Amino acid sequence: MVMRAGTCLAILLTLAAAQPMVGRAVAAQGHFWTMDDILAIPAVAGIALADDGRSLAYILRVANRKENCTEFELHVTNFQPDGDRILARSIWMERLQAVPGKMAWSLLIDQGQGVQLYQFGADGAMQALVVNPEPVLVGSADGAQFGYGFTGPVRFGLAYYDWSPDGRRLFYSLLRGEDEKGEIRHDEDVTRLTIYRRRGPRVTTHFFMKEDGGPPLWIADVVGPDRVGRYLGGMPIWHDDALDYALQADNLNVPHIQRYRWRFEDRKSRPLDEGPALFADRITGPHDGTVAIERVNQQRRLRERTIDGHLIDYGVLDATLSDARSPGHWRSPDGSMALIAVRFTSAGRYGLIRLDTAGRVARIEVSESLTHCSFTPRLSEGVCVREGVTRAPSFVRVTVGTGRIEALQPLSPRHDAITPLRVETRILTNAYGYRARNLIIYPRTYKSGQRYPAVLVTHGSDADERFGSKDIQWDYPIQLFAERGYMVILANEPDVSQSDELEKASADRNMCGGTTPPAEIQRLGWLNQIESFRVILHALDTEGLIDPRHVGIAGYSYGSQIANVAVTQADLFSAASSGDGGFLEPTSYRTHQCVYRAIYGGAPGEPVAQPNYAALAPSYRARFAQAPVLQQIAEPHESAIDFHQALRAAQIPSEISLYPGESWASDETHFFHLPSNQLGAMAENLEWFDYWLRDLPPSTEPDGARRARWEAMRLARPKSGDR
Repeated sequence: MVMRAGTCLAILLTLAAAQPMVGRAVAAQGHFWTMDDILAIPAVAGIALADDGRSLAYILRVANRKENCTEFELHVTNFQPDGDRILARSIWMERLQAVPGKMAWSLLIDQGQGVQLYQFGADGAMQALVVNPEPVLVGSADGAQFGYGFTGPVRFGLAYYDWSPDGRRLFYSLLRGEDEKGEIRHDEDVTRLTIYRRRGPRVTTHFFMKEDGGPPLWIADVVGPDRVGRYLGGMPIWHDDALDYALQADNLNVPHIQRYRWRFEDRKSRPLDEGPALFADRITGPHDGTVAIERVNQQRRLRERTIDGHLIDYGVLDATLSDARSPGHWRSPDGSMALIAVRFTSAGRYGLIRLDTAGRVARIEVSESLTHCSFTPRLSEGVCVREGVTRAPSFVRVTVGTGRIEALQPLSPRHDAITPLRVETRILTNAYGYRARNLIIYPRTYKSGQRYPAVLVTHGSDADERFGSKDIQWDYPIQLFAERGYMVILANEPDVSQSDELEKASADRNMCGGTTPPAEIQRLGWLNQIESFRVILHALDTEGLIDPRHVGIAGYSYGSQIANVAVTQADLFSAASSGDGGFLEPTSYRTHQCVYRAIYGGAPGEPVAQPNYAALAPSYRARFAQAPVLQQIAEPHESAIDFHQALRAAQIPSEISLYPGESWASDETHFFHLPSNQLGAMAENLEWFDYWLRDLPPSTEPDGARRARWEAMRLARPKSGDR
């Protein structure tokens, strides 16, 4: 039985009984980063502007250090002094929306009965709209449906909902788990269980609709591992007379989807004639067509295609539309314009673009980023979060017609008070001819002419203008590295949008290969990134900024792949920290067969594939590693353990640390959600790099056990040339 989540929920519900105003007093200026500051960085998990634009509801995800849990806070603000109130606290909140036509909001929240759908007003009174009396436990726990997240195990009654534009209809999805039958499982069912290491219920997702507050109307059942139906609610699209929804058509990493139309009149679902298409958000433009970025003659152009085949070309745009890290797209009621949240690729910033029926494009942006936007129904004005690498988040008002940005309210005065670190951007071209963007964070005490140890942190394309984003820094305390005299490099991979070759290789990898040879997939993917690391480190060395003999690398998840490949393919790094990963190891073939066929050309042991495994799989190349490797994991992943044991067999210093869950019956999550684990992982990372890059002994583990282990590894390490 998992007790911690329930205890935390009881405490949160008790605290929510007294709803305080949120003070805006600013801390004394000039303080430097601490570990507590990093733990206290708030993450915006949703915002919704009231129809009149005068008040805003928003959700923050925060660490509750006292109770050792992650919690969500529901706020409402009118942007006046002392006008911000906390209405509720819970272990889970999401899908915050303004209810169309009402001065009210709705959200999915756990109020003690599992995650259900509620409506509330500015007074904070919660009214249940839909309740599933038999919620399903979700999380990394015994008897739960597996699910990544930022919290411990949570019971879900509802998984998704959406309002029709006029507020008359409510679409939602319920979860129902089968009773334990003790049956024998076979084949793919058994394979899936090896991912989670524990049995859980088979869960069915049920789509329903309510019209004008009437009884629920059944739409469809989603059976099996359908990510689109289960986690995205079928990506509903509203029409005047129907609702479109999507289901997963295959098991590709980026799957194809089949769309269906459920008509309000006959209440039946029919597949749309367009057939399966690759998963993508459908963005509507001013001409009621579909807006997308298309490559034309080596240019990325913004285009709208209407149902009757008409094409509107808005020109060149180097951006991602409705990027998952800050999604959103809106169309004015009169159809005169559309507004799209974008990520400007080369700049590493988030903003907005406004399209009109005359074919004009206007950028709405600031020098950092505009994220998490919400707008009034008429699309005349809205509120966004303004944030950057060194700029703490705050709310700003956006006037859509003019692009004017007006400051409204800080979100974290504590972080506003921290003296900003020095940050520079470097975009460099590697030996393969591809550009990559890097952010360089200078040591607090930087002195010209002095060289510094460095830590390179990587996670795909997440080195961008966001404040303390877990997407890039996970539990790597990048701000403390800079405070303690490290040069910090936040390194992006070469963006695939810059060339046909990279886009084709990326698409082939998703489609199980067959066109691009495995060796080329490896070169254009992981090895390409290593070459980008090589060029940025060379540049900083040439400028006299870093000591190339004392450089470390860190990355979690996708970044862990890169860290593991980097230390087994190149001699650029003297220490590494790899977070909760293990992909690319032969052990993971059973759950990634499609993409492994693209990367390696087949299963481990197949003669045709063996050279490709030998060329890239980190455990197969452990003997080439020069850097000690720390792995921090949330669950005992076999692939991470394989790499650890291979390094040990090759006499390379290696430590693997498993961080605990709330109880014996649950695990930590991919993003560590227990503050004690976040603090522990940050401290371990600091000490790991201090030890191997600066020869400073660790001190936080009791009885000197950590120091003894690491010193033993150092003594047992063969001298250069002995292996």
